[in-house]
Amino acid sequence: MLRLDIPTPLQQEFATVQALWQSAAETRRVDSLLLSWVKYEKQLRRLFCFLVYQHPGIEATHIDALLSILAQDRKLYPETFIEGIRRLGVRPVPELVGERHDELNRELNRIKDVRNKLMHGQVTGLKIPSRQLERDVRHIVEWIARVGIGADAEFGYDGLGRSTFKKAKAVVRRAVAEYPFGGVTEFRAWLRRLCNG
Repeated sequence: MLRLDIPTPLQQEFATVQALWQSAAETRRVDSLLLSWVKYEKQLRRLFCFLVYQHPGIEATHIDALLSILAQDRKLYPETFIEGIRRLGVRPVPELVGERHDELNRELNRIKDVRNKLMHGQVTGLKIPSRQLERDVRHIVEWIARVGIGADAEFGYDGLGRSTFKKAKAVVRRAVAEYPFGGVTEFRAWLRRLCNG
């Protein structure tokens, strides 16, 4: 089995993936892939929310309403958060990833198709070798690490830590120059437009 090196900033988030990877479980590769994918999506959501939470009109009393809006929308995919970050007028995710974006993005698009089949208990029909699943986990880890480094340098938050709202409000310099929505109600409408493309 290939070695899975988890960069230091990701070690806490990936402790469960590392435990699966090192186990003797027959499904450890598939399980590691699916759990890593969840962490990929979660990082993008947290980064998006971090930027939204910095809105000067959004306070702690609005968090439940914002979370409800996010929970109700069934079209919030990684691509939605990536586009949402771009539309907030900050440094976009491809630039956060850097020079390896195109290659890693191709890999993630391929992995997404596999992930969708696996999550629904379907047969992929691809006869994916174990080594490929191992490499795919490593691609996801690399993407998350690169986004984390770029986002931390640009926004002061890597998208991995908990308490996203507190971190957003603690930042001295707001990342978004001008928000395309005025408050929670307008955020709901903006998010709906974002999801409907």
